[in-house]
Amino acid sequence: MRDLRVVELAGSVAGAYCGRLFVTTGADVVLVEPPDGAPLRRRGPWLTATDASTRSVTHEHLDAGKRSVTLDLAGPDGDVTLAWSDVVILTVDGDPQQAFALRDRLAALNPGAVLVVVSGFGLTGPYATWRTSDLVDWAAGGYLYINGEPGREPIQGGGPWTSMLIGATAAVGAAVAVLDATVTGRGQLVDVGGMEATAAAHQWSLTMYTHTGVVKQRAGLLFENFHPIGLYRCSDGWIVIAAPSKEQFEQVCVVCEAWELMLDESLYAPSARFERANEIDALLQPWLLAHSAEEAVHALQANRVPAGTVNTYVEVLASEQLAVRDAWADRSDLGPAARMPRAPFRFDPGPVVHAGEPPRDHGADTESFLGAARAGTPRRSSPAIDLGSVRVAEFSIAWAGPLTGRFLADFGVHVLKVEHPASRGVSTEARTRLTNGAPGWTRGMPTDPQIRAEVFPDAVPGERFWNRTGVWNKMNRGKHSLAIEAKEPAGKIILDQVLATSDIVLHNFSPRGAASLGIDAKAVGPLNPSAITIAMTGYGETGPMSTHFSFGPMLEGYCGLNQATGYTGEGPLRLGLAFPDAVGGVHGAFAALAALWERAATGAPVHADISQLETLASIVGDGLLLTSVTGQAPARHGNRSGDVAPQGVYRCAGEDRWLAITIAGDEQWRRLVDVVGAPGLAALRDAPLAQRLARHDEIDAAIATWAIEREDVAAAAELQTLGIAACPAFTARELVDNEHLAARGFMVEWDQADVGVARFPGYPIHFDRRTYQIVGAPALGADNATTLRDLGYDDDEIAKLEADGIIADRPPF
Repeated sequence: MRDLRVVELAGSVAGAYCGRLFVTTGADVVLVEPPDGAPLRRRGPWLTATDASTRSVTHEHLDAGKRSVTLDLAGPDGDVTLAWSDVVILTVDGDPQQAFALRDRLAALNPGAVLVVVSGFGLTGPYATWRTSDLVDWAAGGYLYINGEPGREPIQGGGPWTSMLIGATAAVGAAVAVLDATVTGRGQLVDVGGMEATAAAHQWSLTMYTHTGVVKQRAGLLFENFHPIGLYRCSDGWIVIAAPSKEQFEQVCVVCEAWELMLDESLYAPSARFERANEIDALLQPWLLAHSAEEAVHALQANRVPAGTVNTYVEVLASEQLAVRDAWADRSDLGPAARMPRAPFRFDPGPVVHAGEPPRDHGADTESFLGAARAGTPRRSSPAIDLGSVRVAEFSIAWAGPLTGRFLADFGVHVLKVEHPASRGVSTEARTRLTNGAPGWTRGMPTDPQIRAEVFPDAVPGERFWNRTGVWNKMNRGKHSLAIEAKEPAGKIILDQVLATSDIVLHNFSPRGAASLGIDAKAVGPLNPSAITIAMTGYGETGPMSTHFSFGPMLEGYCGLNQATGYTGEGPLRLGLAFPDAVGGVHGAFAALAALWERAATGAPVHADISQLETLASIVGDGLLLTSVTGQAPARHGNRSGDVAPQGVYRCAGEDRWLAITIAGDEQWRRLVDVVGAPGLAALRDAPLAQRLARHDEIDAAIATWAIEREDVAAAAELQTLGIAACPAFTARELVDNEHLAARGFMVEWDQADVGVARFPGYPIHFDRRTYQIVGAPALGADNATTLRDLGYDDDEIAKLEADGIIADRPPF
């Protein structure tokens, strides 16, 4: 967001990533550091730069391209700084009053400025004073519980990736408030709690519970309810296969010569395959073990099966796709081969960005910044950007694209979901047989596998099943539906008219699919010269892998996340949900908002090329940077950390109940020793970090003995009163029924077409000057007539289009 003035008050990983995203869109981000430097400067892992200095990898990645100033924020220099800003990013950790005090001060000094506050649990509610950590961020929003092997302790991802997702969500909220300020002239407080930001980024976990009472579990290398989606061994390494559809599964069987599986029609349902995963994999694995990973991926992709290698960070850095797309920023100041991801997306045309430049020395820009700020340098004026008047044509499937569109719809944008009449499925024998549900099913029981993947309310498809899919309705709230056969001449005319009248054309199709439908930038430009076009592809619109089929689990494997995640000393592990889709969807929303700013600033149309691989690389950029310097990928570390100790996930009383704990300093350690009361820990009460790391196993055993006697929420609350970051590994059920999320209004209800009142996860961002209106997802084709009338069609013409099958409100049979 060119020329936007952002002041980042040095704090957390989430806050720093929020600031980094603004750097990547051309904003001027000033990092205000305390006298001893930003906390990230003191955070590992560490590397030795070419000048022999020791540097924090996290700081080098997240603070690249920012100016650094050191000043007393409470004094006159602080007033000057706040008056200069358009956006202020603040991290609070258990002290919401700090945020409210800064809000009041900023409102007096600079009423047009936006204050975005990032915290673990938000500024209100029973957990508002709870502290957080990387591990607690994984636990609080339900991600930790679903990662790992069944029957074993849940496992965090191999980096602070949820914290960065929280920061990206905060950037979205800040961008919305900035655009609002162009209309109202007033800033506002934006409150983003990590618990909600993570809980909102589940694909179906919470909806599966609200609709059927089933709690999503850990599934190890597999992807619960869908198969085959998971990690598989080949002769020389691992690959990931993602084949949820009937056609893709058939092609997997063809490639792997498992012909007998194709004869069993019951296996055409993805959840039925999951229930028989061991049987299926036993027939697939021999062919895979007889071939290299490269051979297997080539054969599967040639048969239109999404598949990819499970790479280490070393292999990611050697990716031809990323090299061809110029995805790396040179960091030769850190080492001869040092590099880091440049940006998670790119605009054409776009502003000059400095995201790959080394962070500035501590306080290097203090004098120049304060001199200019005191002089009152005029800020760029931006035309008013009223989100309520923005029109988006969304062409999307799966999760990432719909999530981007849902964010925009939440913010009042008119999002028209342009879909094929068969996009929500067609009638099947199983749906017909189970129209009224499976006999004997009760809430909490697994749904019949033939209809499980759609997550129907009360496990009942109903006569109009296409409007009752819980996952689809969750992802598409607030949108409008135009169901059209766009390949027919009359449909193509309508499609072109929609494109010509849209401010943003958004798709997550492959480049070939978008070109075939005529919705890529090349096709949209002549129809609508001022349109913003956004392509959310798996690997980007260019490069040797641009035509590859992809799903989130494939990108997760390709970008190194699986190899970085796992139990200490064991093999790679996949995350419990399609994390790349959540990452891509949030980044897509930020890119769309930034593109509106860019178009308003320049008057030129903007094309955003969003490679979901590159958005994911941005999230794991610290690990990639470290590996580029050392030549070795970091070892898997389970639930531990090299910066703090002890840290772990401990079993509590009850079935599969777990508590995440992080001890961030010596005083917290002494408090934990006192509350645990184990004789063996008393001698370690004054042990420094190095000693605690060395004796981690012994310490864990004592904490485990203490935790197993306690209820998880009560134990977390007890530790939080001592200032210790702790949180249960919340399940979907516990998030839906959680007292804190209830106080924050996170779970919401709406009257859903062909369903009635249903409960869904709500909004992860709170504004103090903006309200939401809850609107359910549209029935298929619900807005056909309204949309066509807006385009100039009369009722007779609309009736003929319906009679000819060009528009529809039900799938073809």
